Amino acid sequence: MKRITIIGGGASGTLLAINLLKAKYDGRLEINLVEKRAHLGGGVAFSTEQDVHLLNVPAAKMGAFADNIEHFFDWLHDNGHAYQHADFVPRRLFGEYLRECLRSAYEVREKNIHLNIYDDEAIDIAFDDGKAQIILNSGDILYAEKVVLAFGNFLPPQPSVDDLDFTRSPNYHRDPWSPLALDSIDRVSRVLIIGTGLSMVDVTMQLHKQKHQGEINAISTRGMLPAVHKLGFTYPPFDHELAGSRRITDILKVVRRHAENAGSVGSDWRAVIDSLRPVTQRLWLELPLSEKKYFMQHLSRYWNVARHRMPPTAAAIIDELRGTGQLRILKGRLRNIALEDEGHFEVTYATIGVEDRIEADVIVNCIGSESRFDRLDSPLIQNMIAAGCIRTDDLRFGLDATPDGELLNRFGEAKGILFTLGTALKGILWESTAIPEIRVQARDLAQRLVA
Repeated sequence: MKRITIIGGGASGTLLAINLLKAKYDGRLEINLVEKRAHLGGGVAFSTEQDVHLLNVPAAKMGAFADNIEHFFDWLHDNGHAYQHADFVPRRLFGEYLRECLRSAYEVREKNIHLNIYDDEAIDIAFDDGKAQIILNSGDILYAEKVVLAFGNFLPPQPSVDDLDFTRSPNYHRDPWSPLALDSIDRVSRVLIIGTGLSMVDVTMQLHKQKHQGEINAISTRGMLPAVHKLGFTYPPFDHELAGSRRITDILKVVRRHAENAGSVGSDWRAVIDSLRPVTQRLWLELPLSEKKYFMQHLSRYWNVARHRMPPTAAAIIDELRGTGQLRILKGRLRNIALEDEGHFEVTYATIGVEDRIEADVIVNCIGSESRFDRLDSPLIQNMIAAGCIRTDDLRFGLDATPDGELLNRFGEAKGILFTLGTALKGILWESTAIPEIRVQARDLAQRLVA
């Protein structure tokens, strides 16, 4: 008998469970899926009930299976959702889809494969004689030969200011995905959103849906918004020109040349970026650590703007709100956030050589998921790091692992028991947070685990 425990039942964990249920295995295979959230397949990204929170990938490319990327689109039509291939659909539908895929895989599984779902939280793991003992918050203990840490997104880090006293205010929302957080905001409140990425877009879309009338300010160091999707273009692969590149600046020169050339050949710069997606992980793996650090410090924010784009419908609303003056995008570095006696916030931020101040009644943290695992408020992760059975990667952007997801201990050793996929591999693979990458990881890891 082989026992595999998956810790985390969001998109990554659910996709892995689906692939394990479909696996061919001669003996008894016992799959334990541990998830404390009410619904599997949701996680942070797909648990939202707001229809204005859209996928950032067209429906026809979001299939759960690497060999059938239109599977989600087919499911939409089979269930009465009349979307087109290029539509950006509500994220909640993808959560429903993953749960249906899990049910279907369970129903057609081989009889020697068993799935147990635990509505619980793993808080520690012990090891004995090549096996793992997973301690749950309830006090139950699971035993497994293989354990997969299938983490998704975490709460954002707190803003980089010295005094965090303001975080005690009920009008500060660290979790932009909290179902009730934005619903409670008064329609005339002055809202400050920290961050100008896709989470900010989601929050602004929801405020617009709620007919918010107060001013909305969004601030980030560069004040850059995500680019807008423009579909219908392709661009031929040019990764052969990047073969052997060991410097980010050399790669950037080639990419920029193709982006500038795209229009002259009837394409678009976005298609140039998308054409790199199949080879991005390989390019990243070939870079020396110093170049990765340079990219993270100086270029990653520009890549994120170009790579992680917003749907045109969302962009239209953002443009409308900016045009009326209700939404302002601010460029600057936060210096201080003070909670005043009257209950509002006074926010100080600095641009080049100049300090400015704004007031806000509500603050929403949209900095993005915390990537420093050594800072996470997770008993499981902190216990495992302290015990030395896992460690952060050299960039401190995830966990240290082999490219195929086998976790390394404090000595850099892989023991063949602990594995991961998805966001925990971002420092190792860079592109490792979206469904097109995770579905491949889930398929490959499932095959390895049952081999």
